[in-house]
Amino acid sequence: MRKVAVFGAGGHGKVVVDAIERNAGLAVACVVDDRPQPGTAVLGHPVAGGREALLARKDSIDGVIVAIGDNRTRMAVAGWLEAQGFVLQSVVHPAATVAPSASIGAGVLVMPGAVVNAEAHIGANAIINSGAVVEHDCVIGEGVHVAPGAVLCGGASVGAGTLVGSGAVVLPGVKVGPALLVKAGTVAARNMEKED
Repeated sequence: MRKVAVFGAGGHGKVVVDAIERNAGLAVACVVDDRPQPGTAVLGHPVAGGREALLARKDSIDGVIVAIGDNRTRMAVAGWLEAQGFVLQSVVHPAATVAPSASIGAGVLVMPGAVVNAEAHIGANAIINSGAVVEHDCVIGEGVHVAPGAVLCGGASVGAGTLVGSGAVVLPGVKVGPALLVKAGTVAARNMEKED
């Protein structure tokens, strides 16, 4: 069984812990947070402390997943973890569907009801949130967050660090640049190089 540390004790930490607990072969090793509150627990797992607590447990942990929703913060923490020699762990909720031909980078979280279809590529440290759809041949950059219910149609691409808001739709073949916001509920019908 792989022992996975969860970095982040907020709301996103809850869904990550839940996804790990539902995966055969994975177990929560510990939960850490840069700003731990005394006595805090995440779904029954006490917050062990901050980065120093994680470093102290390094030899007993098989991987770490960053449970932080904010893209910039998540990528900064992931960079620090890699610099410290930690392995970034991907977690796919058992109620998600990921095609065998899809590729999932390190540190990716795929939540319940999400679908990642044939030959889609998900970059490192991305979040494919609850009920999101990433269709065939999509390319999702590092640190992207595809929010609940968002749909990326076939062949769409999303640049690193972009947030695709809840219920947004990116039409087939549309390219969305890096570090952008596709607003919740909108339809991206043409390439986006800057925010509307």
